[in-house]
Amino acid sequence: MLLGAMTVFAVLLYRASPQTAREVGSAALVAVAPDAFTPRISRARERVSAAQRARAAGDTAGALARYAEAEEEALTARQHTADTTQTRTATELWANTVLDRAELMLSAGARPWYRADNNQVLAEALVSVRRVQTVPLAPPTRARAQSLAEQVDRRMRPGPLEWIPR
Repeated sequence: MLLGAMTVFAVLLYRASPQTAREVGSAALVAVAPDAFTPRISRARERVSAAQRARAAGDTAGALARYAEAEEEALTARQHTADTTQTRTATELWANTVLDRAELMLSAGARPWYRADNNQVLAEALVSVRRVQTVPLAPPTRARAQSLAEQVDRRMRPGPLEWIPR
């Protein structure tokens, strides 16, 4: 029992520690940087790249978790901006992270025609996309959000109705 508890503790401790030199650098930057925006946006970008690596490796759950972390970091960076350029940068990073996560949720929740879709995952993806659509964005990001919302909405229609245009 004690060995099992120590093993779990060691795994949790290992996961909490920085995994790459880049993460160590961003932690050091937080301690030294005079502004709060730069280290947070840097960590958000690191989490996005980690999510993309996990997605490429086929680890959907890991990618979703990294995207959620990146989304949180980008929101925190957005709250600590000093000018409109930083606000725009953080907003675009947040929006694209949420849309990447929603695309992954769409692919995870959509199943072949002979199996029922996971409507809970699809509904969560649609809520995320709708949240992105409420924020002022660049035209390409706004178009991407609109397209993704239509895809998720169409996929949530029951049975063969998902293939019939509205």
